[in-house]
Amino acid sequence: MLRIPEICARLEPTSDEAKAAVGFKYNSDAGKSTKLGGDPDWIQGEEWPSCACGEKMSFYGQLDSIGDEYNLGDCGMVYIFVCFDCLETQAVLQTC
Repeated sequence: MLRIPEICARLEPTSDEAKAAVGFKYNSDAGKSTKLGGDPDWIQGEEWPSCACGEKMSFYGQLDSIGDEYNLGDCGMVYIFVCFDCLETQAVLQTC
């Protein structure tokens, strides 16, 4: 399993419509955990997938909920994993 160094992502909306979509009315801390690499910031506990080849997949990144309109089940997160040998991917969704 290859470990990618953590790279923080900064959301920069590119239109007025996108600016209106970002952020949460009742939770100002939500939506700020999108990143590449590092270790997953699990919401509910570890769910590390294995590839069909049997190897533990590498954590590639996580996508946080964007805002109230595009909320992933109460400020959830999508975790993306990849097998660098097979180039297979899997995603895991966790919610609060």
